[in-house]
Amino acid sequence: MPPPQGEAVLKLSPDSYAVREEVDMLRQFTPSGRVPAVLATARGAVLLESIHPGTLVEKMPQPPSPREYAGFLNDLHGAGDPATAPRRLEDWVDVLFNSAAQRGADLAESKRLRDDLFAEPTDTVLLHGDLHLGNVLSGGAKGLAAIDPMACAGDPCFDAVDYVLEGLDRAEMLRRRDELAEAARIDVRRLDTWCRVTAPIGATYVSNPGHSAELAAFGRGEY
Repeated sequence: MPPPQGEAVLKLSPDSYAVREEVDMLRQFTPSGRVPAVLATARGAVLLESIHPGTLVEKMPQPPSPREYAGFLNDLHGAGDPATAPRRLEDWVDVLFNSAAQRGADLAESKRLRDDLFAEPTDTVLLHGDLHLGNVLSGGAKGLAAIDPMACAGDPCFDAVDYVLEGLDRAEMLRRRDELAEAARIDVRRLDTWCRVTAPIGATYVSNPGHSAELAAFGRGEY
């Protein structure tokens, strides 16, 4: 194989298992064209295609439209095999709940809604799993690209929640929810419920008190 050409990003980690998992999942998503290509690997290291311009979506002055984001999600979810996932969505949500509980989140309603969601049959796809907008890059004409997957198998609505909840107020969250669900052809009721499940988690992370309050209110269904 010829050596890789052009700019690249070298990622190093003392956790070689995590690097191996990331490489395997990026290769699952590669047919989507929505992740950086894996150029080379070694123990604890991976050389990745450089995404240009590479601006974090959370730093963009104008966020992607719901239609653009829907295309990104559908491309990702159409590429990978959920049977290859290293974890189930149920297990990943437990990890998120445990972390949020340590930061004082009230998760009683979130857990009830989560149980309702998992009790219903739904499509299962290979999820990115950690698709906050700091893990989504602008790829210019190539479109949006995802990095740093925490891949799991589960409901496609789950990967959509961060785009919705990173709206600055409830009106913007509701607009994103409705327009994204329509464009991506996902169940708006399930998307809304997943947003309510995860909003109290997000409220413990954001530094903006106003946004934290909006997330907490969304989690309580106050809209």
